[in-house]
Amino acid sequence: MKKEYKKMDVGLLHLANKKVVLGLIKDNNEISRSALTKKTGLTPPSITRIVDDLIVKDRLVESLGVGDSNGGRPPVIVKFRNADNLIIGIDLGATYIRGCLVDLYANFISEIQVPTELEMGFSSVMEKVVGVITKLSKRKAPDARIWGVGIGVAGLVNSETGVIESSPDFGWSNIDLRKELDKQLDLPFFYDNSTRLMALGELKMGGHDNQKNFAVINIGYGIASGLVVEGNLVKGVSGFAGELGHILVDTNSSVQCKCGMYGCLEALASGHRIASLGKLALLNKRSDILKELSGDNENLITAELVAKAAKKGDLVSIQIYDEVAEYLCMGIGTIANLLNPETVYIGGGISLNGDLLFNLIEKKKDNYLLPSSSKVKIMPSTHGDQATSIGAVSLVLEKVLNLELSLKDN
Repeated sequence: MKKEYKKMDVGLLHLANKKVVLGLIKDNNEISRSALTKKTGLTPPSITRIVDDLIVKDRLVESLGVGDSNGGRPPVIVKFRNADNLIIGIDLGATYIRGCLVDLYANFISEIQVPTELEMGFSSVMEKVVGVITKLSKRKAPDARIWGVGIGVAGLVNSETGVIESSPDFGWSNIDLRKELDKQLDLPFFYDNSTRLMALGELKMGGHDNQKNFAVINIGYGIASGLVVEGNLVKGVSGFAGELGHILVDTNSSVQCKCGMYGCLEALASGHRIASLGKLALLNKRSDILKELSGDNENLITAELVAKAAKKGDLVSIQIYDEVAEYLCMGIGTIANLLNPETVYIGGGISLNGDLLFNLIEKKKDNYLLPSSSKVKIMPSTHGDQATSIGAVSLVLEKVLNLELSLKDN
């Protein structure tokens, strides 16, 4: 029986070639049309049609005219149009809402940070998010355009429905963020779990071109992870992959996690736990340094303050971080032994306290690593406290480079 082969749709083929050409132009910043022909194997007329389309229709490329000749026909140079194409990234955190306006190479143009004030309620938080986006939008140049807004939010974001099914940090459940923001935003917007976006930011904007297997552990008020396997972001069937904070690290623990279980990594090693242990030390009059730093006010005890006390030589605070590092190494060992990543990046507020935590992890990690995983590198996340914002930018940038957005969308 004769086998029939279905011909690829001409429009889909053109789109696929267009994505390849756009990617090459972005990666090189400037490149000649003849070089594009050589690198893609497409004909000169095809390259001309595609590049003209990217210049006129998509406005993602610009022509620089004729370059210098090396003996033959002078090359026609095209450039990735970066400066006037912008993206807004939002880190919707439990303590702060951070926003940034960046170009398509993630160069920062403007930043805003405002307190989240969860106690004011969901509507107030949404108003603040919209307010940050609105202010950033007004800071662009008159001829620039904003392609869209990316938002990272702590919680279980269902990748199929977009519903935030649970966010213990915020006290939210079954929140349809899209429905709420659709009422107030004119720009296209996209959102996902903040830690998964941190991993996406490392993948797309971390400068790790050849790194295809790594993990990001986000240690803040809670603990979560973002996983990249063979260059792909792991989401799971509903988008809930990476809940490292809820692996059990102490089955005999009496410390209850927000999820309801006892002995979870998050319950024993998060910023919340560090602050709780610091407050307990203050109440039991075990630390003069914590008393001095906090003015004997337990409400001022934070994980950052405990780290500050530890750096001043406070033995109680050092012991708190030592205990937390032990549990974190159990979590790192779980990921490293399961996935065999090249690197485990640690981000979130707790990672920003200097070398204190990383030195402790370096001393303890080998106790939990198989010989096959012993070479794993443990490093701070590339973008520090901007990791979620950059990840949120990456979420939109992917759609721009895949030509999923158009002029009519914004």
